Amino acid sequence: MDKPIQKSRTILVINPNTSTHMTNALIPILDNLGHGGIKFDYFTAPASESVKLPDGCVIHGVPSIDSGEDSVRSAFYCMPFLEPLVTEYDGFIVACFSAHPLVGMLKEKVRSIEDEKVESVPSDMKVQKKYVTGIFEAAVLAALGVIGSFHTTKGPGFQKAQSRDTFGIISTGKAWEAELTQAVADMLGASGNQTSRFAGVETTGLTAEELHTTPPAEVKKRLVEATERLIRASPNPVGAICLGCAGMVGMEDAVREGCVRVYGRPRGNQVRIVDGVIAGAGMLATACKAGF
Repeated sequence: MDKPIQKSRTILVINPNTSTHMTNALIPILDNLGHGGIKFDYFTAPASESVKLPDGCVIHGVPSIDSGEDSVRSAFYCMPFLEPLVTEYDGFIVACFSAHPLVGMLKEKVRSIEDEKVESVPSDMKVQKKYVTGIFEAAVLAALGVIGSFHTTKGPGFQKAQSRDTFGIISTGKAWEAELTQAVADMLGASGNQTSRFAGVETTGLTAEELHTTPPAEVKKRLVEATERLIRASPNPVGAICLGCAGMVGMEDAVREGCVRVYGRPRGNQVRIVDGVIAGAGMLATACKAGF
């Protein structure tokens, strides 16, 4: 019996800053993943436009998102350009490693479209869903997936306990240390801003833009050193590290070197390095095909 032909799905990868070279760096990475039946398109925040907010304030595109305030500003700026595109795509990845409001804005728009479809189609027909994620959310979920495991424990009877492994984040400017720490706690529902599964955030001191304008040797040095600091500061084993910026795509080797310097080669090579862009693409590809 012939297998049913699966419909091709399209996913829009959104760079909410105006730096086209950051977007261009993502294209070969995602196109080479081999997600059959999935087509990736790309959006970069326009550099020469302006957006007027309801309060009358006029804002422009953000060339480099280097704080929580920048992520909010870029969300308000990008949404008017993205809103007409929501009906055209099956999935959306917000390629900024932050608690980016654009993820929530797009999800609200998707829900309103799905609600309208539910009202207009027969009750026995399934409404095709759309999916949204940010690379921050995707990376945290992927990291938890690779470090999480239950083990048996010594003692009377049959007992089990969760692995002590943690995950951490290597990001850009120092402002992200508190911002991302709080975002992880909020996402995981932790009390305060701490969770036992999270090793914390270390930063390079470079902006997202400077990752591509600073000499590569200096960028690598800072990534290695930030990774070393992260691991040495953690009281529990670090089993996964998230690349905390879309601009870090392709920089896994520097993070790996930092792991090896602290843990030695065998154990350092076992630390999982999570790219949120790749994690988000895989998550949405699966969701589109499965119809979650």
